[in-house]
Amino acid sequence: MRRFVRILTARILTFGILCAALALPAGALAAPKAEKAKDAQKDAQLQQAPQAAKGFDAEAFRRNFVAGLKRKPNAPALTAADVRVEAAEKAAQFGGVDLYAVRGVLAPAGSQAQPFTMFVSADGRFFVSEVVDLEAGRSILKGARDKMLAQDLQTLGHPLMKGTGTRTVVYVSDPFCPYCRQAFAFLMGKTAAFGEFRLVHFPLASHPGADIACALMAWAFQNAPDKALDFVRFAYTDLPIPKVADKGQESLKKAWVEVAAAFLARFPEVKALGADGEAVVAALSGSDWDATVQEDMAKAAGLDVTGTPVIFVDGARVEGFDQGRLNQLLK
Repeated sequence: MRRFVRILTARILTFGILCAALALPAGALAAPKAEKAKDAQKDAQLQQAPQAAKGFDAEAFRRNFVAGLKRKPNAPALTAADVRVEAAEKAAQFGGVDLYAVRGVLAPAGSQAQPFTMFVSADGRFFVSEVVDLEAGRSILKGARDKMLAQDLQTLGHPLMKGTGTRTVVYVSDPFCPYCRQAFAFLMGKTAAFGEFRLVHFPLASHPGADIACALMAWAFQNAPDKALDFVRFAYTDLPIPKVADKGQESLKKAWVEVAAAFLARFPEVKALGADGEAVVAALSGSDWDATVQEDMAKAAGLDVTGTPVIFVDGARVEGFDQGRLNQLLK
């Protein structure tokens, strides 16, 4: 299922749809118990979600969405019920056709719910990635897209620090990404500008052990909040990046244990998870903290995040470590 999910992401991205866990790598830390609990909670929330806007054919949209996905090779069994529409709001009109901003989740049985946001015709058949008014030289969807981004950013990330500044910074990052480490060091020198700084975990499959580091940071946010900043600083500055001989499972497990052992050596609090690296890795597998990381990745992927770092400053998006632009935004 996860293999299909990764393949499907690349295809869906060509249409501008980003279904969060579809972007997730085949992670080492499967979290069946935590995911089931979260799925049940989300199902209950979705049952109470506002109905789609009058004028938007949500049922037709569900059917068409599933019909399109079923045409993809190796597609899992999907039904219209697996496509949940949380909200639909009229965004624009183009050529006499009403376009709706549709939010929802794709929730195949046994898989983590995967959020999506897309612009769809009122009849639920046509997806539109962009409409540009050539005469005016602007996107007619920009206003609706900016509004959705602002709403998404309100709930994205984990508050790491608050300050006396005015800027809200949301940092989507992988602790083993070299550019992420550079960006983190730069941002820590700009804390006077922060009203709030939030961290979003996005460990990449190309960095073995990063998922364990992120899960341990997630653990600290919940269980040692007074040390959360110390955990994050360690992960982004002093934590050695494991060197793996290959991409095999044994090398991956070795990387996990190395990372867990490094946290154990630095933070006595981690002993609550286990006495050694292997025990800590076992405790994180199937845990709420692993699920938190996966949920972060899902939400970020829903904002078209596919790599790191991505930094939002008061909603303005910065791809990569663009020091010049960050300096301007953090003035």
